[in-house]
Amino acid sequence: MALALTAARATAQGPATTPPGAERKAAGPGNADWASDAAEARSRAAAQKKLVFYEFVNPGCGDCRRMESLLYPALDFEALLVGMVPVRIELDSPAGQELAGRYTITETPSILIATPEGRLVFLMQSFKNAPDFYRHVHKDLDAYRDLVRRIDSQDVATLNAQEAYTTGTELYTRFDFQGAAARLRRAAAAPDATPQLRANALEGLAAADLQLDRAADARRAIEKVLATTKNPDQKERAELFLAQIALTENKPAEALAVYKKFEKNHPDSRYLAKVHSFVERLEAPAAAK
Repeated sequence: MALALTAARATAQGPATTPPGAERKAAGPGNADWASDAAEARSRAAAQKKLVFYEFVNPGCGDCRRMESLLYPALDFEALLVGMVPVRIELDSPAGQELAGRYTITETPSILIATPEGRLVFLMQSFKNAPDFYRHVHKDLDAYRDLVRRIDSQDVATLNAQEAYTTGTELYTRFDFQGAAARLRRAAAAPDATPQLRANALEGLAAADLQLDRAADARRAIEKVLATTKNPDQKERAELFLAQIALTENKPAEALAVYKKFEKNHPDSRYLAKVHSFVERLEAPAAAK
């Protein structure tokens, strides 16, 4: 199951006008109260039932200043922040790198909107212009509100297989692995699940469980895929996922054995080049000794 994030937007680079992390007010009516750091922003947002608005900058980022000059004085920006707690973070700081690693943020300026728990609402990497920003942020906010209405109305235990799978997959792409796992588990167990949908749900469930540090649960789910799927490509992915689980458990020898077995059993696989790369990396430490 392809579970990829597709929220990045434009291109650019760009110098912060105030020290990253410093508490400040946004220009324009409303004067939003910016948090001093990410932890404070999440704490305040949770208490006030708001979203967190993260702005990622770096020293010397010219487009950060341009973005501020175009967004902050605008009434639309002040209205946008009414339901959010904003915070400014230097991308290269420890807090910035932690968030960047989770959401695959590589550029400044970037804007991330998420729940205090980390569920993704909106992500824009770099900045083109204000109309482009507002068009995308309002579209994504509307889509997120629609998702919230749907999941809030769900009784997970009674969902049909397709609805459980669809919402579980979307929650996974939004980094809500707990919510995703519950729905993907239901999709795999629902009486109306087709064999292929059940296998897809189990594959997604294994990925969600691994994100939640439940390696044993992930292994059980992916072994069910291996035992039941009729899809050759999915079977190959499941075999490779066993190696990923082993690496997560810090068992490189086990992962290497999985990869080598895969090379032998699937000489024509489209994944073979990546497998060769993993084998080389895992064998390198042993060769250096």
